[in-house]
Order: sequence, then C-alpha cells, then structure tokens
Amino acid sequence: MKNPPSIPVVLFTVADAMARNALPLPAKVEASDEFGLELAFPRHVELRRWARFMRLPIKQWHSHTYQRDDVPKVLTNVSGDWRDIRVRLHCCEPTTDTPAEFLPAVAA
Repeated sequence: MKNPPSIPVVLFTVADAMARNALPLPAKVEASDEFGLELAFPRHVELRRWARFMRLPIKQWHSHTYQRDDVPKVLTNVSGDWRDIRVRLHCCEPTTDTPAEFLPAVAA
C-alpha cells in the first residue's frame, strides 16, 4: 500500500491546481493525516468545478436540505480520492441560489 502524501505536499498540490487551472478559491481548506483534504465552498458552482477537475464521480455527490436561520439551504458533500489523497468537498447554499442539479430531488 502506498503512503499518502504529506500535508505540505497536499496543500501545495491544491495551490498548484488552483493556479494552473483557474479554479475558485475555497472558503476553507483543511488537511490532516487522519481525514485527508477537506475543501468548503460558498457556492455549488465552485464545488462543481473542483469536483469535475478532481474527477470525482457524480454518484458520490450527496445533497440534502438544511434549515439554518429560517433560510432553507442545500448541503452537498462530495467525497473520493484525488492523486492518492482522500478528499471531501462540501457546500451549504440557500435553496434559491442552488443549481437544479444539486437539489435533493434531482441529485438523489
């Protein structure tokens, strides 16, 4: 079994991917040996660009409704492996701003 890359290598790889591919800046980036790489996005269109860039299968995209501050939202999680790194992408956006493909009835 191959050892996963170190945290500095993971973070450099993310920065390099953003620079070379004009990918949107995540709102939050976390990396750990235990959990891998986690990227949070404010909008689903940004999550979609990263998920497609990382070639994460659509079947691994999970969306559900979420109520916060009396505003209905859609929470989406995408997980998989990218360059031998376990990754999780997520976004929580108001339902009215969420593209149809991420609405739970469509994403299910």
